[in-house]
Amino acid sequence: MRTWWRLLVLAVALAAAAPASAEPPPPLPKLTAKPSGFWTSSRPATRGAYRYRMLGLGLTLTIVTAWFTVRTIRRHGARRATS
Repeated sequence: MRTWWRLLVLAVALAAAAPASAEPPPPLPKLTAKPSGFWTSSRPATRGAYRYRMLGLGLTLTIVTAWFTVRTIRRHGARRATS
């Protein structure tokens, strides 16, 4: 009985989440007066101006997250071994 309720709730949620129309939104106009920027303009960056900055930021965040994860796993493993 509970399985049917779950399926019904899932079906209703999927039906509510479906888009109203299948048409894509209109494209943004390409700006020429403003300088290109990641959040500031729809003008494309020339020669991948932000590529390496964003790559460096992503790698830095990945390394910091991995460091905290490994540190936490080691601490909890040491606590479990001693108790």
